[in-house]
Amino acid sequence: MNHVFLFINFTGIMHPEIIDIHNFIAAKGITIWLGKACPIDKNLIPVLLKINNKAYTIHVMDEYEDLNCYNPILNFVIVFRALVTIHESEDFLVWCKQEGLNPNNPRLLNYYKDTCNAISDIKSYFPNNEIDYFISDLDFQLNTGVMQFLRM
Repeated sequence: MNHVFLFINFTGIMHPEIIDIHNFIAAKGITIWLGKACPIDKNLIPVLLKINNKAYTIHVMDEYEDLNCYNPILNFVIVFRALVTIHESEDFLVWCKQEGLNPNNPRLLNYYKDTCNAISDIKSYFPNNEIDYFISDLDFQLNTGVMQFLRM
């Protein structure tokens, strides 16, 4: 039996994005937790993403230390936002520049290639084969709206 949780902030406004993420996590059997893999860069944290019993190691930037909150909805946003960033980058060098990473790190290049291949599989779990983390970049970066609520 699936349970739908309603997330309402203190002003009484429901955040449909949070409900959508929760329902997506439940429907696809997604779990996310800190990984035990060695970090490939000092600015990236390894996270284990499991979707329908298939596991992926995703290395994420966590400049706001969101992973310390142990919030599955927030973890979802962090991990899938990282995947979208890689997917939408033109190439490895563009991704490194965007993320402030050293392109001379061969482990980053291998990770980038492996993740690009995994993204093809991961996209299949989403409607229209487009990865979605359900939150606007503006809310994420400015810590407003849903992100402000999730980070409380």
